Amino acid sequence: FIQSEDYQAALRRLDVALRDLLGLGCDSVAALADGEILARLTLGEPTPFVQEKCLVLAALLKQLGRVCAAQQRTDESRECFLKALHLIVGTELQNPSLARPDYAPTVEELVEQLRPQTLPPRTWGALVVLYEQRGQFGKAEDALFSLLEASAGNVNATEMGIAFYRRLQGLSDEVLAAGGLPRPEVVAGLEEILRAHPPKT
Repeated sequence: FIQSEDYQAALRRLDVALRDLLGLGCDSVAALADGEILARLTLGEPTPFVQEKCLVLAALLKQLGRVCAAQQRTDESRECFLKALHLIVGTELQNPSLARPDYAPTVEELVEQLRPQTLPPRTWGALVVLYEQRGQFGKAEDALFSLLEASAGNVNATEMGIAFYRRLQGLSDEVLAAGGLPRPEVVAGLEEILRAHPPKT
């Protein structure tokens, strides 16, 4: 229904769906903190239902983000895409084997929707963990350097990066290459972090 550019009709349908799921409409959902969203989704529900509701909500937020973007409501659009991304990442981290239904957005398309805006450090950190869990080490490294750039020398981000490379050093050359980050790049990445943030003695 969004393709028809009848944005008011789209908003009405999204509003009904969001009220059924969260008890709040389009005007309120973008202002909710992630913790508040999860609290509303998890209340009295078993884990499998919560995960399904997270995926449904992520799909609705993606559509709402597209409508807001089309209406030049940039801040609201960003919040919708960001919340959808957090839901998808969190669901996959909790259950890596969960099959993603066709209606649910992917991490990659949500990240693309958010470009060229800068993501919050905690989002980059979650993406590092997710990509490493998937075995996509090249993508994990890209997210790590985005995290370090967004964190402006934060010690926790630096320690996360060092620990990331230390873990990769324990993997075989074949696994590293398959993950898009050959061993020489692992070594170079660790050296770069240590050079920029030498450990205190």
